[in-house]
Amino acid sequence: MKTNRSLTQRKGNTLVFCAFLMVVFLVGAAFCVDIAYMHMVKAELRTAVDAASRAGTEALARTQDPGVAVDTALSIAEQNSVAGNGLTLNRSDVVLGQAVAGDDGRFDFSAGGDALNSVNVIGRREAGAPDGAVSLFFGNVLGTDTFEPVISSVSASSVRDIALVLDRSGSMNRPAGPVTRIEALVDAVNVFLTEIEDSSPNSNVSLTTYSTASTRDIPLTDNFASITSQVNALPADGFTNIFQGLRQGSDSLETDPNTRPFAEKTVIVMTDGNFNVGGTPLPSAQLAAQRGQTIHTITFSSGANQAIMQDVAQIGGGLHIHADDAGSLVDAFREIARTLNIVLIE
Repeated sequence: MKTNRSLTQRKGNTLVFCAFLMVVFLVGAAFCVDIAYMHMVKAELRTAVDAASRAGTEALARTQDPGVAVDTALSIAEQNSVAGNGLTLNRSDVVLGQAVAGDDGRFDFSAGGDALNSVNVIGRREAGAPDGAVSLFFGNVLGTDTFEPVISSVSASSVRDIALVLDRSGSMNRPAGPVTRIEALVDAVNVFLTEIEDSSPNSNVSLTTYSTASTRDIPLTDNFASITSQVNALPADGFTNIFQGLRQGSDSLETDPNTRPFAEKTVIVMTDGNFNVGGTPLPSAQLAAQRGQTIHTITFSSGANQAIMQDVAQIGGGLHIHADDAGSLVDAFREIARTLNIVLIE
């Protein structure tokens, strides 16, 4: 009888212990679910405020209209989902100001000012915010039913040194619709320089062109008319030495007299073909990346080696855009120009 009673008691204790473990497990699972959800919401909120800040700053630089900048930031925030809904901001959550680079290259943001160049977006999912606090799945377990993240993002129009590296090989004489490829390039570069001049007036641009060999046609300058004139007169002949063109363009950002130590460094490489002299451009891309330079690439026409230029852009942390015709070449240069003048500083 004692044995049976002891066995029953042990069984009872085991059941109690198992029930306790089950409760602990459920509490732990609920805790993990809500913690993971909180991290996801914070990531979504960060994406939304970064996108809104960038878009607002781009609009400010392009239009010079504070109202348009605020409206753009609000619209882009609304297009980004946070906890299942587009992020709604108050107009007071979008603050325009000035960002000034210090001696160490870091930016300091101040609200207001006469020379607006930056936008601060504050994303709130608090009880008093338009979208309210974020509801948790197992709030009672954590001791609270809601989560109230607040994230701030500041972006500014940046000071930039830009190296244009353009293909002038013989294939650039081939037709691209009603014009030749070299003529289409002239139009695209003109649009690019106009965009840069309008939205990022503190930028300097150098011009390197390449065929069988490359030449530094114009060192870094803020005289964009000189670049336009040079591109208008480009001949098109020879082979395609992207390796040397990219290397020389990267060098210009390091050694030209007007290079600025704290400017953002960007190389833009355009080609209509495939490297057939000088070897693969990847070592030049790796050197540029080691120097802290961003590389954007544009391929033009069906004969361009998109795969290798995508690799170059990936190494340089930049964009790759392919253009099939003259119109899309203009669009490619315009799109890159509009990304160059924005930098996240917070």
